[in-house]
Amino acid sequence: MNRTEPLVELIFDRLAADRVPDDTAEVVLAALSGEADLDSALGGEPTALEPQRTAADEPRERIWLSSVTVAGFRGVGPERTLAIEPGPGLTVVVGRNGSGKSSFAEAVELALTGDSARWADRNSVWRTGWRNLHAGDPCRIAVELRVEGYATPTRVVRSWPAGAELDEAEVSVTSAHGGHKDLAELGWARPLELYRPFLTAAELGRLTAGTQSQLFDAISAILGLEAITDADRRLMAAARPVDAAIKEVRAQRVALAAALAELPDDRARRAAALLVTRPDLAALAAILDEPDEPTADEAVLLCRLLVTMQLPDSDAVARLAGQLRDAAAEARRHDGGRSRASLRSAELLRLAIEHHDDIGSGPCPVCTTGRLDGGWRVSAAASLGELRDRTLAAQAAAARLKALLQQAHYLIDDLDVPDGTAAGVPIDELHAATAALRQAPAGPEDLADHLAARYPAVLAASQATQAYAKSLLRERDTGWQTAAGELQAWIVAAGLLPQRERALSRVRAARAWLRATGTQLRNQRVAPFAEHSQRIWAQLRQESNVELGAMTLQGTNTRRRVVIPVSVDGADNGTALGVMSQGEMHALGLATFLPRGCAPESPFRFIVVDDPVQSMDPAKVDGLARVLAELAEQRQVVVFTHDTRLPDALGRLDLGAARIIEVTRAERSVVTLRPGTDPVTRYLDDAYALARNEEIVAEVRGPVVAELCRSAIEAACHRIVWRRRVARGVPHDDIEAAIVAATRRLTTTVALAMFDDAGRGGDVLGHLGRRHGQRAVGAYQACREGVHGTYLADLPGLVADARHLAKALP
Repeated sequence: MNRTEPLVELIFDRLAADRVPDDTAEVVLAALSGEADLDSALGGEPTALEPQRTAADEPRERIWLSSVTVAGFRGVGPERTLAIEPGPGLTVVVGRNGSGKSSFAEAVELALTGDSARWADRNSVWRTGWRNLHAGDPCRIAVELRVEGYATPTRVVRSWPAGAELDEAEVSVTSAHGGHKDLAELGWARPLELYRPFLTAAELGRLTAGTQSQLFDAISAILGLEAITDADRRLMAAARPVDAAIKEVRAQRVALAAALAELPDDRARRAAALLVTRPDLAALAAILDEPDEPTADEAVLLCRLLVTMQLPDSDAVARLAGQLRDAAAEARRHDGGRSRASLRSAELLRLAIEHHDDIGSGPCPVCTTGRLDGGWRVSAAASLGELRDRTLAAQAAAARLKALLQQAHYLIDDLDVPDGTAAGVPIDELHAATAALRQAPAGPEDLADHLAARYPAVLAASQATQAYAKSLLRERDTGWQTAAGELQAWIVAAGLLPQRERALSRVRAARAWLRATGTQLRNQRVAPFAEHSQRIWAQLRQESNVELGAMTLQGTNTRRRVVIPVSVDGADNGTALGVMSQGEMHALGLATFLPRGCAPESPFRFIVVDDPVQSMDPAKVDGLARVLAELAEQRQVVVFTHDTRLPDALGRLDLGAARIIEVTRAERSVVTLRPGTDPVTRYLDDAYALARNEEIVAEVRGPVVAELCRSAIEAACHRIVWRRRVARGVPHDDIEAAIVAATRRLTTTVALAMFDDAGRGGDVLGHLGRRHGQRAVGAYQACREGVHGTYLADLPGLVADARHLAKALP
């Protein structure tokens, strides 16, 4: 399967290949398109069917990290910049705990995402210590990135004014396209969330020790199948109310049948019998349409009409009366007679203006004494506008008054008050109040006053009469009337059952196909990541008896999980997480999530890894060095670590040119970045610097210089032993034990390096003399026995000879 093929096109092809029925295919595509289209499809209405492309379907630019600048943030006081070559390669930033190295790693993540995974589980006290104690102002972090195809870098800067909290940073984003509010405008926010080109030890711990659903989501998100997940959620949400409505109608049928069977009414008993079998809705409706029982007297019939009587509430009538008064006052202000005169005057002015426009200036054709010239034309046009405005306002006021008068008369004439009477029913007062209300005056103000004065009596009488009617019906009612209302509501709901059942069937069919297809696509797309994870694990597992199989994603919703088959010494042990040591768990986390950060679809060609060596034994450190070196062939890998075993392993295993940067932190958080060196060079450089320092007498400098030279020779020997024995497949623990046993004496250490046998110490001196000359012999003896004679007067010469010896060792 082509990973870059747009998901929507892939779904279309699968639907056609599987010959999915049209009504099911329509629901699948509608669910992919959105809630509105899904509602339309299930409701039988036209759909737009425009499934949205996922973020993973879009082409991506390639982004490299260029530099990280930190000032006044975490462990860094005065501003320092970590420059990184924007291209494939491995950069290892080494520094002891507290040196400030991780401040640069945190700065990259915080600048680009606004948060740091390393802080997620920390308490508030820890999170508030983000500003440097010694030089906290200015406080800023800046990340510069290079986007292929653009000469102008993209810069992301977060700065904090004095006293600002962590979430109150001022953010600046600039690129070749200009300034931006945030990275979302560049389309980077979602890829940062999906691929996360940052990996910390704390995050690895949470991911491997977290819930199965969290692990599932972290991996599933990068597969570009979120549209299927969203569609499944929409289908599930659409099915839930339909299914509930169907079940409710069926449950009501049983309850209603039981209730009707208990009523002393023939209609109820016949309806109950119909409900027990497959209900005939038409027959049930016919029962409801049967006339009331002939034994019902006039009082019952009238009371049934009264309880259904609905009259406007008092607030609505009072509001209508107020509107009538306002409309009458407005109409009176625009006096109808003057309005008609204004209308005639406006028509005369219009004709006069047309006459002037046709023949130009001249005497008035009506009075012959006045003159229609340009000045008159301007004045007449203004007058015409005023007359039209007054006329229109008057017409609007009159129309509104007329509409309100009609509304008031309709209210009075159409009151839903039964006309009949019956013995014992107190309806006379209601009739009298209604009759008085209907004797309405003609004038609008009078009508408003009449409504306000008379309607409350109608309302009060109706309420009293209805209360009596309800009481009487409760005494006389067999229960049929209430049950009939419930039956009527059930018939309406049952009439919708076929439509709802068809909709539910379509949703279930669509969801079943989509889930099966999603599982296939998910495991097809996760296969390259699983393969990459297995390759990484194969290198990290060095000497581990745990072997991983291919990772798969299984289940949905609350049952989603990541399955990583594992075997221990060839025996299947089910899942991985229960049998691994802490170091193996850490390695598993790297094997699982390094492929995520290095996914081919990710626009970020860099990955920042903070403290990956935690809990690793020497064998796994060697494996990690190989993994990082391999990734660095195509990616920009930046690693921060306090453990010098990683750079040592990179040099010892000859894995290519890795750039080593050493970080040190002096008083008041002054951080220094300098190119790193291997231990041999570092010891010899320090020895040479001390040898040249003539402010200290030679007798004092000599022993220290000799000790530094000895440490350099030992480091060179250790590197030789490691390289030779690792190549032979010797277990790392055995190599470490051999080195520790030999380090008691320089002679045994050199013998182990030269002959691979610490017991041949007696052959060292002669071998050095024959193969490398007196310089190597002299340096070896000075490192073993201390400085004396010629070397005491020429300490730089000792360092030079020691350097010669270190290079001469095999």
